Amino acid sequence: MWPPLDARYRAGMGVVLGDGDIERFVTDGFIRLERAFHPDLAARCVDELWSMLPVDRDDPTGWTQPVIRISGSAHPDLVAAINTPRLVGAINDVLGGPGEWRPRLHGSGTFPVRFPSDAGPGDCGWHIDGSFGEPPWYRVNFASQGRALLLLMLFSEVTERDAPTRIKVGSHRDVARALVDQGSDGVVFDADTLAPAALAHETVLALGSAGDVYICHPFLVHAASWPHRGDQPRFVGQPCIHHPQGEWLGRFDYQDLTGDSPVKRAVREAIEQA
Repeated sequence: MWPPLDARYRAGMGVVLGDGDIERFVTDGFIRLERAFHPDLAARCVDELWSMLPVDRDDPTGWTQPVIRISGSAHPDLVAAINTPRLVGAINDVLGGPGEWRPRLHGSGTFPVRFPSDAGPGDCGWHIDGSFGEPPWYRVNFASQGRALLLLMLFSEVTERDAPTRIKVGSHRDVARALVDQGSDGVVFDADTLAPAALAHETVLALGSAGDVYICHPFLVHAASWPHRGDQPRFVGQPCIHHPQGEWLGRFDYQDLTGDSPVKRAVREAIEQA
């Protein structure tokens, strides 16, 4: 059982998530952290992201593509958003403390900016994010080499009309069972083939206000959605949280029970219950 809040506080892990939050993360594979960063900071981040787009913010007639992806940025506002005490504390709570991951100080992943459109964006399949190997066929393995967590950072409000990310609740457990015998080389993960049971789970939408963050297990099955029926682009970041060793490196050791973390406990329980 995860240590009580007072024990986590004494261990310097930063108490942000309650015991109920922790249990939901283990069971569902994600939690929504409201107001992880301030809406004013979110607005400044959106201003910066607009400056990186090849379209005019004030001319919707030029928004002809359903999605434009922006590469990671080290802009101070974007780095600040992923390093607020509230978000860092929550990451500590699910990973087991500050020594179990590497903070993002030089970038914050990619930003799929989705524009109002009825056109299919071509990227709406159910998947988990690859974490090592060669592009475009990134691989995953049971130890989750190269990825400790996935974040979905909402820089703008996301309603049901704004092409929200879809999440399969509890699917991380099916993925863990599918990967346990795949070996350290891992696989290019196809949910339909390798973990069809994951697709039978309830689907929820990653809705929320600017400044909310979905903290997701690296094995959580998710997908984009369309069409985008809103009237403004949707700005979301999807950074990887790395293991302490850094990008592409590190992995979970499920045999190490020291400071048993929720992210590893979810996998162990999935295997034990199989």
